Amino acid sequence: MPTPGASAPSRGPARGTGLLGLVVENPAGIPGLRLQGRPLLGHGVDTLGAVATLQVRVLGRGTAGALGLHPGEHWRSLATEGLVLHDALCPLLPASAVREAVQLLAAAGPRGVVVGVRPVTDTVKEVVDGAVVGTVDRDALSALASPVAVGAGLLDALAARLPTAGGLADLTAVLEALDGLGTVVPFEVPSAGRRLTDADDVVLMECLHGLRGRLRER
Repeated sequence: MPTPGASAPSRGPARGTGLLGLVVENPAGIPGLRLQGRPLLGHGVDTLGAVATLQVRVLGRGTAGALGLHPGEHWRSLATEGLVLHDALCPLLPASAVREAVQLLAAAGPRGVVVGVRPVTDTVKEVVDGAVVGTVDRDALSALASPVAVGAGLLDALAARLPTAGGLADLTAVLEALDGLGTVVPFEVPSAGRRLTDADDVVLMECLHGLRGRLRER
């Protein structure tokens, strides 16, 4: 078994909880993005670390006080009560949204899947045979954000399909692996929890980050 990444003292295992909170970073995303001079994974650890019920790990090498979990390592034994995945590409997701996800998961039961989403704001066209035939109602659409929380009753099925931690890096793949197996509970996360798609989004996030800091100071 690969050796997990070394780290500073963990924020997670000392809590003795079987609810695993894993900060992931999709390898298909833009590498090297930083917010306020910090790697996105560090912001993700801050978010999950503020939720007392989570045992916090980071996919890859440990960072910001959380232990690392090697992509080739099996994750199932660490998650006995549930799994909360947080995509680092949503770096300003507030901890309150994760707490809400945990509460919704408890209400949904062991076969629940709680999914953080954002409204779709772009115009979406329907295309048939290369021709635009209409406009899709945006109110019927949602954009995947973060987190994704999985109940204990679905962990074995998920581990059978995605046995190693690296398979959890893509939240879309996780949801596809769970398709039809449980009850999906979408909930809207705040606008600060939007997903970064390119370097231009970082500029906007920097402004939001600074605004949040100034508001806390008042």
